[in-house]
Amino acid sequence: MPEKSEKNFRNIPLQTDPASGHFIVADILPPRNKDIRTVASKSHLPKKQKSAHEIPVRGTSKKTLSNEFGDTRAVDAWFRKESAARNTHPTNMPVSTKKKRTFFVWLSLFLILAGGGYSISYALRRLEVRITLKTQSHDVDQKISIAVEPTHADVLAGERVEVSESASGTFQASGSADVKSKAKGTISIYNAFNTSSQKLVANTRFETSDGKIYRIRETVVIPAAVMENGVLSPRSIDAVVYADAPGPAYNKDVTDFTIPGFKGTPRYTGFYARSKTPMEGGYIGMTTVVTREDIDKARESLESQTRSRVLEALTKSIPEGFILLDDAIEITTDKREFSHSAEEVAKEFSATVILRGRALIFKKNDFTEFLAKEANLDSSLVSFPGMDEITLAVERRNVDAGTLILHVKGTAFFVWNLDANKLASELSQAKNPDTFTGIFQQYPAIERAEPRFIPSWIHTIPRDPTNIRIVAGIT
Repeated sequence: MPEKSEKNFRNIPLQTDPASGHFIVADILPPRNKDIRTVASKSHLPKKQKSAHEIPVRGTSKKTLSNEFGDTRAVDAWFRKESAARNTHPTNMPVSTKKKRTFFVWLSLFLILAGGGYSISYALRRLEVRITLKTQSHDVDQKISIAVEPTHADVLAGERVEVSESASGTFQASGSADVKSKAKGTISIYNAFNTSSQKLVANTRFETSDGKIYRIRETVVIPAAVMENGVLSPRSIDAVVYADAPGPAYNKDVTDFTIPGFKGTPRYTGFYARSKTPMEGGYIGMTTVVTREDIDKARESLESQTRSRVLEALTKSIPEGFILLDDAIEITTDKREFSHSAEEVAKEFSATVILRGRALIFKKNDFTEFLAKEANLDSSLVSFPGMDEITLAVERRNVDAGTLILHVKGTAFFVWNLDANKLASELSQAKNPDTFTGIFQQYPAIERAEPRFIPSWIHTIPRDPTNIRIVAGIT
């Protein structure tokens, strides 16, 4: 078949490579193949020549791409590759597709979070029930008898409590006087003679080794000695002795004493004394002395401290559930001891006070039962929360006999008792919230009940009673 070279309607010669069948496209540069001529213009086209490298493009009756460009297989292949490349590149994705994909991602995330939140809310669900308790008041004006040993049913049982507290201190003497004072001190008197006690009368003399005489002002009894493993063990008693004469000559440090009244008898060596404190206070002339006002101030200060301690100790000693009234307390003095008396010579003195506190107390439950009986109520069903509107006046008190008479006046306020644990257990076993009303009606203590589910969108009853909270109160 003779080789031909034809022009299409754009005067572009289409040449193919004999080896690959691809189009050969010539640009504006001169082709390297000398057999291919550059088309400058239509008027200078060369004449048709036979060429082994030129494939004629045959026209068809249809005006298609082939009519314009000849064989389109290579062109189609090139466009298919470009189309595939565009489809695989995400940035070339249509906008509507990207919006749909984003919407479904957010929708999925929302559904996951919503489902998880609901699951957590369901697991943590609980029920709260606010209960208004039934109340009743009753006016009372009555006397009550309380006794440690009740004799009949109308008397409330009481108990006696007792404590003891002490306080000591050292105080400065403020007086001044021209005195002739005698020395004094404390001695221990021993019985090393026999296993019998020995009485010493007031003004019994005690003598030091240098002949100074001191006397006791009160009668004392020396205890009997004790035989231990065949040996007589002495026993002693302490006593205060005073010098026979005033002046500093009788001021002595610790020393030993004999009893001149026993001289010439075996008791003289069997009974003796030793100083427990120095002999002090002997003076003649102007000096500092203890006044009556000094002693009174010391006593008042120590008694005030001790009284506070007694009241605190009594309060702490009251068992739980008992009532202690201020007027039911009795405080007495067990001991007042001063190292010096008024007008004695001393720059300072010491004092000790011991007070004893006693009181009668009674049980609050017994008192509540008494008031409930007065109001015609069952004391097992009600409680008495407070005594704000009740006054208790002690009309008569005898701590030694253990009796107390009270005058009770005011308004007693009663509140019905509610077993919250039992109620929570029954609510946890209910079939549905509609059955709550029937359960509430079984409790006479409930005036009004308001159940509330938490969270509010889950109305499933918790089966664990610990997840049901009962909040009880009064209006």
